Amino acid sequence: MPTGYDPDFIGDGIKIELPTFDRSLGQSVLRKPDVLRDGIYSDHIHFTLVMNEHTRQLIYAAQNINQRQFRTKVAGNGKRSWRKDSDIGRDLQLGNEYYKDRKGPDGKTISNPYDKGHMVMRFNNMWGPTDNAADKAGKATFVYANASLQHQNLNRDEWQELELRIVRTFSDDSNDRLTVFTGPIYGDLDRHINLSDQNSARIPSGFFKVICFRSKHDDDAEKLGVLAFAIFQDTKVLRDRRGRATVKTDRSYQVTISELQDLTGINFGRQLFERNPLFYFDHPERNTHFRVPSTPERIPINTVTDVVAEANERRCDIETLSQRRIVIASAMINPKGNEKSGEWVSLHNRGDRRTSVKNWQLVDGQGRKVTLDGSINSGESLRLKGSNKGNIKLPNAGGSLMLFDNHGCVIDHVTWAKHDIRRVDEGIAYLFERGQ
Repeated sequence: MPTGYDPDFIGDGIKIELPTFDRSLGQSVLRKPDVLRDGIYSDHIHFTLVMNEHTRQLIYAAQNINQRQFRTKVAGNGKRSWRKDSDIGRDLQLGNEYYKDRKGPDGKTISNPYDKGHMVMRFNNMWGPTDNAADKAGKATFVYANASLQHQNLNRDEWQELELRIVRTFSDDSNDRLTVFTGPIYGDLDRHINLSDQNSARIPSGFFKVICFRSKHDDDAEKLGVLAFAIFQDTKVLRDRRGRATVKTDRSYQVTISELQDLTGINFGRQLFERNPLFYFDHPERNTHFRVPSTPERIPINTVTDVVAEANERRCDIETLSQRRIVIASAMINPKGNEKSGEWVSLHNRGDRRTSVKNWQLVDGQGRKVTLDGSINSGESLRLKGSNKGNIKLPNAGGSLMLFDNHGCVIDHVTWAKHDIRRVDEGIAYLFERGQ
């Protein structure tokens, strides 16, 4: 029998109990006292699921990862066909009918853009003392209860990057043992997939991931490390915690534990709150000392080097979209003719004064970068093309760009997906949406 999540897995006296729920979310927790452990926990190899009875998707997955026992090149590759979790019940988890393409009234195929988004990723669950054990652990992730409606452009791009470039290669720990919590985020503006008038499924606004680990500190009070991330898939608007509608992009953010609790109704506990390096409350004296520009903090993440691991790391003031003076305005992502020579990126100065961009850097989603020079007059633009664009690439299948100033502070960041580029004619630049 699978043992599921182990709260003592990290070791060295660190114990991380399974998260609980606020009153509202608690009413949606699937409860089967005679079937599930403690009435609510569905245990699998290396992970445990808690289900939402109303959305028929998980509330969270709690996973243990032993990085020293990763085994990916094994017979079977940890793959198998998707199946229902029998303990949870067939009608209490979304099945393939919500993920497959469908026929319209005219008989034409309606493409379904939503993937079965693994919350516990097969690749990151394939660990164990033998190849056979790792193969079984990978196969264990192919249950519909471990999936959520995740847009294919997110599942195959930003979410995959978060899994592989931050979780998979995580190295801020001291013993290669991680505890990871993952699940969907719902909002006021969620969409639905409707199979019929009586049968629909709620599409999450985004997804979260919390990584817990044994830090490299010797002090007992600092030996637990906690990082939290959120990534959103509503390409137009997401209702934030202040009730404002904000135009945004599908980007991964490092966030506070408290913001995740606000967004999800999941209570991660005081221990994780205290060890998360980002600040949620506005305490001017402390924030001035640590150079925290605003709270709650939300830091855009492109690579693992963008992650804030310690509370006393210097932050840069990341302005709201509507206040940014230098912006990534547009890009020729799908030029006519040669892609390499035809691509370009345009930076625009929306401010009222000339601004130097000497030693600023533009970085794409794969970490390729170019160092800028010169300045941009008020109301004018700087086009980066050819050698001035460096190694930056603009893939038609989706990508991202981040602009940093000479101090390493994020000035602007944008993303695009394949379906965005398909809406623009070849040889026409893609115009990035701006905040209000």
